[in-house]
Amino acid sequence: MSSVTALLPAWQAADFIQPTLDSLSGQTYADLKVIVSVDACTDRTAAICEAHASRDPRFTVVRQSERLGYVGNCNALLNMADADYVLFAFHDDIIKPEYVERLAAVLDARPEVVLSFSDVLLTEVDGRQAHWVMDELEGVRDRVRRGMHMLNWKIKWWVPNRGLFRLARARRIRGLKTHGAGEFSADWPWLFHMSLLGEFARVPGELCLKYFKPGSMTLNWAFSTRQKLEVLSACMTELWDSELSAEEKIALATPLLQVLVRLRALLEKKHAG
Repeated sequence: MSSVTALLPAWQAADFIQPTLDSLSGQTYADLKVIVSVDACTDRTAAICEAHASRDPRFTVVRQSERLGYVGNCNALLNMADADYVLFAFHDDIIKPEYVERLAAVLDARPEVVLSFSDVLLTEVDGRQAHWVMDELEGVRDRVRRGMHMLNWKIKWWVPNRGLFRLARARRIRGLKTHGAGEFSADWPWLFHMSLLGEFARVPGELCLKYFKPGSMTLNWAFSTRQKLEVLSACMTELWDSELSAEEKIALATPLLQVLVRLRALLEKKHAG
């Protein structure tokens, strides 16, 4: 059986992290460990996680003495992990009991797949719900085509971020990275690069439940032209750092550069006005 480690980056989550911890403890997959990295908090997040770990020996809790931020905390967890497959278990997500088992079965059966993921049921702060499905990469074996899809702002590119992935292959990317817009959509360039390493496989069904909280980081993003320019520029950097051939890189870089030029023109027009 392949080993799996769930990586939980936690910060100021005392009011809602317990159901997330419970959902990880309730997984049906036998060979599962959980590492919780509590970023420097002022609430009871660390105490709650440590109390849970005292009841479930599969959990390890690390307290960060200095604030790492989202990207730094995720990378710290990636560096601590030692497993065949890992997933990011975000502190405001709840996964159904069969989540890890079903996603791991795909990776076990299909060596060409680098990441497997499920659909997501989102619950907004006001209680409204949305169904997140990302099926554009279904059956796409060509890595240039996968990259093209992942560069499309209009698809729900963020859904696979909760998926199960091969740690050894993911380490070729050297973690998530900040860019000119800070941590804005920092997981997008990372996922884009992941799509160049192997296939993404969707497991149909809402096995992950996402809950937006009043202080959720995503809710504070402006999604400005400047931010889009910076995150797509970061995708360009990931492209050039990838293992693709020169021909493949040019095939992806050409349309990406066109988008960057348009975004830059929009910014200049805005400043001129």
